[in-house]
Amino acid sequence: MSINTIFEIGFLMGLLGSVHCIGMCGPLVLALPMAQKSNLQKWGVLFLYHFGKISSYSVLGLLLGLFGSQLPLFGVQENISILIGVLMLVYVGYVFVLKPKQKGVFLHFNFLYNRITKQLGILFKHKNKLAFYLIGFLNGLLPCGMVYLALTSALATQNVLHGGYLMAFFGMGTVPALILVAMGGQYFGIRFRQQVQSLLPVFIFSMGLLLILRGLNLGIPYLSPNTGMGTNALHCHN
Repeated sequence: MSINTIFEIGFLMGLLGSVHCIGMCGPLVLALPMAQKSNLQKWGVLFLYHFGKISSYSVLGLLLGLFGSQLPLFGVQENISILIGVLMLVYVGYVFVLKPKQKGVFLHFNFLYNRITKQLGILFKHKNKLAFYLIGFLNGLLPCGMVYLALTSALATQNVLHGGYLMAFFGMGTVPALILVAMGGQYFGIRFRQQVQSLLPVFIFSMGLLLILRGLNLGIPYLSPNTGMGTNALHCHN
């Protein structure tokens, strides 16, 4: 799989997932102890926080990519776009249709959540540079349905580096929305966040369909270009 394809899948998934991040991670970003810092220092704090979160995503992606490389999932890489698209449709169907009341606790492991939040509480009392990096790193480990979806995609790459790249790009995709929250939090009230989050299943479903179309190589410019991916496994040479 090309780096461009991995970037498209990871970054777009993170960008759409950032709609969810506004509600889930937004309060944590707003709580970062940087009120007394200059504008330049605030940007530095945000960089460290996001670098920490992207780092944790990348480590998880490397591990899932390594694990996936050991699984006998023949032909998965050739059809990864279709597979990820299907997973996104399944995610929307389960979380927002079948179990809408449980979407906030989708695969929510309390023992992991409690340990991480306890450490976050300790780090928030410190204002050194390392603390901001570690806050971001631990934030990336908090249970989240969108992160699980991205990690499943990293697993499907069946490649250590590709898994790491995909999760790094996913983390980058979540940055723009959270920076807007951090720098202009007063403009993002509860009502606004609720309205934006209500559109999340539409965004994820649409992206799932787009990834499926891209994987089908229908020869439709921009929408489903014929890249040759997913067809190699159909041919044999005598």
